[in-house]
Amino acid sequence: MMQRDKLLKKLKSKILQLGLILGFIIISIGNIPAQNQAGVILPLFQSESVIQLRLLADFNQVFANTDDETYFPATLTWDDVTSHRKELEIEIRTRGITRRMPDICSFTPLRLRFSENGIANTIFEGQKAIKLVTHCNKADVYGQNTIIEYLIYKAFNLLTDSSFKVRPAMINYVYNDQKNDSIQRFAFFIEREKHLAQRLNGVELDSAKIHPNRLNPYHTCLMDLFQFMIGNTDYSAYEFHNIILVTDEMQKLPPIAIPYDFDWSGLVSAYYAKPNSRLKTETVQERVYRGFKKPIEIINANIQLFNSKKKEIYDLFNNFELLKKSEKKRVIKYLDEFYQIINNERQVKREFVENARILHN
Repeated sequence: MMQRDKLLKKLKSKILQLGLILGFIIISIGNIPAQNQAGVILPLFQSESVIQLRLLADFNQVFANTDDETYFPATLTWDDVTSHRKELEIEIRTRGITRRMPDICSFTPLRLRFSENGIANTIFEGQKAIKLVTHCNKADVYGQNTIIEYLIYKAFNLLTDSSFKVRPAMINYVYNDQKNDSIQRFAFFIEREKHLAQRLNGVELDSAKIHPNRLNPYHTCLMDLFQFMIGNTDYSAYEFHNIILVTDEMQKLPPIAIPYDFDWSGLVSAYYAKPNSRLKTETVQERVYRGFKKPIEIINANIQLFNSKKKEIYDLFNNFELLKKSEKKRVIKYLDEFYQIINNERQVKREFVENARILHN
């Protein structure tokens, strides 16, 4: 009798786990009702090759401006796939919070705004405005930080389609005052929130605050584990901080939390990133799981996903030519520590169950 009860209990557990995994798959890949632009990937993000661009502007004037609303004229030039020169008159402005501070970044992130008349049949078709992540400062370490942040986005792409697409670029920044030498640096574009939601057959949820128990539990757990993997605590779905929420048009399904902005993560280790004082951590490299308590079956289903994608994630960093060997070594060591944790049953219980945040209704 006891043996039979044990077998039944084990069978029920397996059935529950299978159901959770199937639910995770279904919810993650498309039960949001279709819309006109559903599944559409705009030209800029249809390739992963590094775009060679030239951006001409009065950057001294751009960066001297203290707000993030004033646009300035600029000229964007590149060669298309047929080697024909393309040139667009666009507008640019600074953006961001920390990286817009002059004592943090001398070359701040930018937002590019296009005229709809000029972008037809170009790689920027469909892009009214788009974010560009720049190198922050001239020292090479900042360029490496930008590369790692780009690869973090790509790593999340490997785990789920419910993630921001990014496109790498090598940009020659030309100062039109002719007093400054042009500089060439790595940068990357980030998919617009609106386009991401449309690609996922959904809409972006725009409300003041949302209780965590309303979110899709499977994808939220995936996102929290990913943030733990890269050592990032600089996010909050409840406060819409470095997170967007996507749901169906009728807002009947649990929203999916999709993260962005990873420059404060331990994996990047930007010099300006500071430990979270509320968490009492000493460095940004110190991992803290910020997820709320979930059933162990949901945690294990996501751990299986991370294990299945381990080689691809490691290859992503190891095979990216612009990332220095020393940085590759540091990144892989940091990822090794994460994989040691998720493959140790005792540590899984401690980090993701016992240390998980408690959800109050």
